[in-house]
This record gives sequence, C-alpha cells and structure tokens, in this order.
Amino acid sequence: MATKRYLRALFRPHKAFDRWAPRTRVAVGIIVLLCVFNGMSVAYTGDAIAGEVSGTVAVENPERPPDWVCEDSSFDTYGSCDAPRTLQEPLQPAASDALNLVIVNAVVAPLAWILLLAALFVLVSGNVGKSDSDVLDTFSDGVRIAALAAVPGVVRYLFRPVAVERALSEWTYPSSIDGVQTAAVNALFPEGPLWLALVLLSGLWSAAIVYGGARAFFESERTTAVLVGAIALVTTTGSVVLTNDGWITVSSGIGFLLFVAGVAGLLGAYTFISISKSFELIGFSGSEGVTPRPWYVGLHRIAAVCALGLGFVLMDGLAVV
Repeated sequence: MATKRYLRALFRPHKAFDRWAPRTRVAVGIIVLLCVFNGMSVAYTGDAIAGEVSGTVAVENPERPPDWVCEDSSFDTYGSCDAPRTLQEPLQPAASDALNLVIVNAVVAPLAWILLLAALFVLVSGNVGKSDSDVLDTFSDGVRIAALAAVPGVVRYLFRPVAVERALSEWTYPSSIDGVQTAAVNALFPEGPLWLALVLLSGLWSAAIVYGGARAFFESERTTAVLVGAIALVTTTGSVVLTNDGWITVSSGIGFLLFVAGVAGLLGAYTFISISKSFELIGFSGSEGVTPRPWYVGLHRIAAVCALGLGFVLMDGLAVV
C-alpha cells in the first residue's frame, strides 16, 4: 500500500499529497540516492570526455629564472638557467581536473535543489512570519515533498552519459590548458533535440509534482502554486540553454556560503530578530519580552530565500541539478 502511495504521488500528485507527505527516512534515502546517482553520472561522463583528450602543449618552465636574470652578466649564473624555457604539458590531466570540480557540485546539486524548493514552500504556506519552530515543521514537510519532486531528475542522470558519448565523435577541443578545460566542461552538457526533450520531460514532471504538493498539501492558491512549479521547471531545465564559457565552478565557494547563510536565515529569523532587538533595548522598559512583527520576520525570510537561490545558482545548480 505504501508503494502505491509513492507511485501515486509521482503520477497524480494533486490527489496523493492531500494531507500526506513521504516519510522522513524515505525522503532522506531518496536524497542520498539522487546525490550519488548524479555524481556517478557526471563522473562517468567526465571519464569518457577526458578519454578523448590527447596531446601536449608548450608551457613556460616555472623552474627556469627569467631571461634577464640569466643573460645579465652582473648576476651570478643560476644553475637552473640551463633548464629549457618551455615544457610539454599533457592536456588530458588538465581536462580531468576541470571535470572533477564539476563532480563535487553534481553530488551536492540535488540536495541544494530540494532545500531551495522546501524554502519556497515555506513562503507559500502562510507561515513565513511565524515562529522558527513552525517554519521548521513547514520546511521539513517541504523537504519531503521536494525529495519526491526531484526523482524525475533520474531521467537526466541516466541519459547524460549516452547523449554525451554520442556527441563525442564530432567533438574538438583547443590545444591550450584553459581552452581544453572549458571545452571539456562544456561537453558535459549535450545538445540536440533528444536531450532537449528528455530534459523538458523531467523538468515538467518535477514541476507537476511541486505544483501538486503546493496545492494539495500546503493549500496554496493556484497562481502561487503555478509560480513555484514554474521555478521548479526553470531550475531543472536551465542547463539546456546555458553555455559554459569558463564560469562553471568559478564561484562555487561563494555560492555554498550564501546557500548555508540562506538556510540559516530562513530557519532562525525569528530567534535572530528577537535576540538582536533585546540587545538594542537593554536598559529600556519592556526590553525583556520582544515580539517581532510577522511582516518584519517575513521580510527577513524572503531575503534569506533570495540568498539561498543566489547560492544555488553560484553553486552551478542550474547546470548540474
């Protein structure tokens, strides 16, 4: 019976989520499997891409002093001046290094997407201005529903290696370290109508589950539920319109910090405001019991969700989720 309920949630979410959400341990299991599966998919695809790279490129020898030092007779002769000016650097390790950085983001991306959607569920639930405990309960419910909504991503994870390997027969790359790294990462994102159709299918499927959860479980208005579903669609299909151009993995560290700060701000806004206002009012009458206004707490939580969303983008969530 439980299996039927989960299958129903995947294919008829509007009815399945009526006063029901997946069990916490099931949601955690789904999240772990999705993170591992996405990481394995990108890793396998990256190995195939790196296997196509060969050759070397001339780079400056870091062990050799500058020419002006070696040619100036006023300086003592350095023994390393006899070293060659350039070395032949293989291109394949450089490509592998760039691809390995993407694998880390791919492992984290499903979890980040689920937390982002859970945060959006908080905003549309009507609890955005309430206490931290109420928001934590809503956020937990959102995580459980978003975990099921992320399951269609398996379609992308499964077919990415197939689509990329088909495209590698015509793939070319520049004969430079920076060029081959950018080209290798860009090859992770295949093109063509079949891949586009698969990405759109999985994205629409996830969006439908998110919409059903917002409407049935959180009892959101239709317009609000459509908006959250549209965000789910955009964030899962963005990879088909993105081009690498060397930006992927560049700001992942900043993105991670913003993401963590956003989650903390969302779940702890009420407590933070209460404590900070108490310190501001020390010595004034009534400072012992500060009750933040719901609209003020809500503004803080909206800002936290914005930071969370920006962090998701900078962590390359749009590219590898």
